Amino acid sequence: MLFALATSATLVLPALAHAAEAPPAAPPRESRPNAVQLDLGLAVVGLAYERVLSPRVALQLEAQVFGTWFGPAFDLPNLRGLGGQLRPSFFLTEDAPRGVYVAPFLRIDRVTATKDDLSGSAVGFSSGVFGGYSWLFAERVNLRLGAGVQYMAYDVPVGLERVRFRTLFPALDLVVGWVF
Repeated sequence: MLFALATSATLVLPALAHAAEAPPAAPPRESRPNAVQLDLGLAVVGLAYERVLSPRVALQLEAQVFGTWFGPAFDLPNLRGLGGQLRPSFFLTEDAPRGVYVAPFLRIDRVTATKDDLSGSAVGFSSGVFGGYSWLFAERVNLRLGAGVQYMAYDVPVGLERVRFRTLFPALDLVVGWVF
């Protein structure tokens, strides 16, 4: 009887120990640390490069056109110009570039304003934060939708007057990108 218990223990205990081991982890997703993006926000259209710096942080550098439709559409001064944007994105629920994100940004633009057939140029800025959700389709196509708030500050001398635009304003985030 003792021999039968010892033989059974020799056969059963290793099987139980093997069954108690954790299942193998899922293979990690293929790392794709770069993206080229088209930013179709509320006030700008831009072309950006984004680099994933760590699993939950990405940094974007963007060149953009400050839209001519923006001011008149909202009964604000008509400003147009070119600029750049720096935008880190922090992914809260999944690894970049997926999931819920928060993205503060700083945009600097050289804008032109026209008033009474006179025009002038100056440098201004916009700073704010977006929050939204980012999808990755087929591991290549990135779509981000979000909203937020921004402070816009532009002060352009036009002749003897100034065209001023300083206000808190809603920010809409629509970014489509190719991840590689």
